[in-house]
Amino acid sequence: MTAGRQTVRTVDCGGRTVTYILTRKRVKNLNLRVRPDGSVAVSAAQRVPAGYVDDFVRAKSPLIFRALDRMTAEKPPPRRYLTGEAVWYLGCPLRLEVERGRKAQGTVEGDILHLAVPDPEDPGSRERAFGRAWDALCRREFEEVLEELYPLVAPFGVARPALRVRAMRSRWGSCHYTKGVVVLSSYLLAKPRAAVEYVVFHELCHFLHPDHSQAFYGLLASLMPDWRQRKALLGHSWDAA
Repeated sequence: MTAGRQTVRTVDCGGRTVTYILTRKRVKNLNLRVRPDGSVAVSAAQRVPAGYVDDFVRAKSPLIFRALDRMTAEKPPPRRYLTGEAVWYLGCPLRLEVERGRKAQGTVEGDILHLAVPDPEDPGSRERAFGRAWDALCRREFEEVLEELYPLVAPFGVARPALRVRAMRSRWGSCHYTKGVVVLSSYLLAKPRAAVEYVVFHELCHFLHPDHSQAFYGLLASLMPDWRQRKALLGHSWDAA
C-alpha cells in the first residue's frame, strides 16, 4: 500500500536494514534526510527507478547509521511547551506557536502548530492546554485513518469500531474486540502516517483474528503487503496488540 505519492521501502545494507519513505516529487536530484524521530525520507522524480533509489540509500547507509546511532545516544530535553519548540506530527516537524486563548486548542497550518493557552505564562497551563489540544488532533487524524481502512474489513462482517485515545507508553494500540473498541496511543501521532495506518489496520485485523496466529498475519499481509516496512517506521519496541 502507498499513502498518496509515498511508498515505504526496505533495503538490506550489509547486515542492517534501512526502512525509508520514498516520496515522488518534481526534483532534479535524489534527496535523503534522517529526521529527528529516526525515520529516513528520500525524495526522487517519478522517472527514477525504485531500484536505483534503493542503491542510493544503500550507498548512504554508513551516514544513515551514524546519524541513527547518535540519536539513540542523545536524550532529548524535556518539553517546555514554548514558542519555537519542534513538535513531530505524522512524521513531520512542526514549529509550536503559543498564543493566548480562552479555550485550549491546537490548529495546524502548514508547518506551524498554533496552541491556544488560557495563561501562556504559566507552565502548567501550557502543558494542560497542549495535552487537550493533542488529544483532539489525535482523534481527528486517527478517525480519518480508520475511515479509510475500515472498508477493507467491512466485507468480512466487522462492525465499525469506536475509537479511544490514551497516553499509552507501553504499546501503540490495542483492540477490545468484544466491546467493538480500538484504543490508540496519543504518542502515535508523532509517527509517519504510513506507520499510523499499520497500527490501525493491525487492530482492525484483530476483530477477525484476536490472537497473533498465522491466520492473523496472513490476513494482514494479504491486505497490507508492506506491513513490515510500515511497522519499522515506528522505530520503537512498543507493540500493537
